Amino acid sequence: MRLVSFSTVLCAALSAASGSALLLLALSPSLHAEEGSDEVVVANEVEVVTEGDADDAEASAETAEAEQGVEEEVAESEEEALVKAMREEIKRLSVAQELKEARMREALSEIKAEGQRIEAELAIAAQRRRAELAELEAEKERLQAQGSLEEARQQAQLRELRQQQERQALAFQLKEQELREAGLAARQRGLEREQRQSEFEFQQSQRQNELADLRFEMAQMETKVEAFRQRQEAGAIVEQPIERRSEPYVDGVLTISDRRIDLNEPIIAGTGDWISRRINYYNNDSAEDPIFLVIDYCPGGSIMDGEIILRAMKASDAPVHVVVKSMAASMAAIILGDAPHSYALPNAVIMHHQPWSYTWGNLAQQQEWVKVFRQWAERIHGPTAERMGLTIDEFYSRMYEETVSGDWSEFADKAQELGWVQHVVNEIREDNVRVKPSDKSPWHSRSQYWSAENQKEQVRLPRPRAYDFYFLFNRDGRYVIGEQ
Repeated sequence: MRLVSFSTVLCAALSAASGSALLLLALSPSLHAEEGSDEVVVANEVEVVTEGDADDAEASAETAEAEQGVEEEVAESEEEALVKAMREEIKRLSVAQELKEARMREALSEIKAEGQRIEAELAIAAQRRRAELAELEAEKERLQAQGSLEEARQQAQLRELRQQQERQALAFQLKEQELREAGLAARQRGLEREQRQSEFEFQQSQRQNELADLRFEMAQMETKVEAFRQRQEAGAIVEQPIERRSEPYVDGVLTISDRRIDLNEPIIAGTGDWISRRINYYNNDSAEDPIFLVIDYCPGGSIMDGEIILRAMKASDAPVHVVVKSMAASMAAIILGDAPHSYALPNAVIMHHQPWSYTWGNLAQQQEWVKVFRQWAERIHGPTAERMGLTIDEFYSRMYEETVSGDWSEFADKAQELGWVQHVVNEIREDNVRVKPSDKSPWHSRSQYWSAENQKEQVRLPRPRAYDFYFLFNRDGRYVIGEQ
């Protein structure tokens, strides 16, 4: 065993490593190393290691010396390792000390920077206070100047108000003077107005008297005019009673009563009902007095509406007399021929032709329509052909023998021979005309006057109706027919 002390060495090493007065007062822990049966102990000052009894020391002196050599080598090796460890510890502590000092320097730098920032803020705040103080001073001076200016303005306004008050007082005085003068003038005008009013009322009274006289004269004149108009109207009315003869046709003269129905236009849908209602009305009025269906000019028209007229004539208890003055064609000619009593003036034209229509569709549809059309032709032309002693086909063939177009027309005298009309009358008397006619003539209603550049005045005439002609002297070309 041997005693090893490192206190002094450790203190010196730490002092040298740190470069400061760092002292290691004691090392509490002990380092123990075990190698075989030997034991090494490190203490603060001196520790004693013993082995065996004192008596044996002497006996094993030689052995001890050999072991001592080994132990010294081991101790040296351990001392070197300990010194290395202590150096490394010293190095670590130096690094930690440097890190701590760096952190302290960084903290001190931050503190200095914070101090500088605070000083800068204080300086800025002082600068701001000085600027605010300057602004306050400037505002104070501005307010003082504004107060002075406002005071000057108030003084000027006060002077202006005083001057205005003086002007108003002067104007009031002038107005008062004008009002006094106007009052005098108004009183003068009032007197003049009263005088003019009196004169006006006097003149108005005179005019009213004159107007009353004029109205009286006008009333007398209106009374005379009304009496004259009534005399004219009385003269325009035939007061003799209408004679309704049971036999209107006597000695070639046909007398038409007031039971008269006109058929002077194409027969269209509704015409049959229009005529049949009038036939029914006259039947309800009298079932004995004749009814006259007068045809001035009728080109014919609807088969169905014509059939309605034929049925109404046949159903009428009162005899229906059909009269043609100018022309009865087509369906109108059938109505004339089938009437129980028919008449025509000598130059009236009566015309028959095959019925015509239009259709569309396929072949079967058109063939079917032709069949229906043939049945209608037989029904409406059958009685006429029978009176002529012909079949329907012979009647149609005869039409095309007479004219290329099949439009077979004859004057009344020839038509009577063919059985188209019963009587040709020499005279027709309209006993129903009891009020003087006042309507305009067709000439004033339909003629049109016109003139072209470098041309004389011309008169446009309507196109003549079928079987009609213009028998007109027109040497200078004054009259023009048709559209412009």
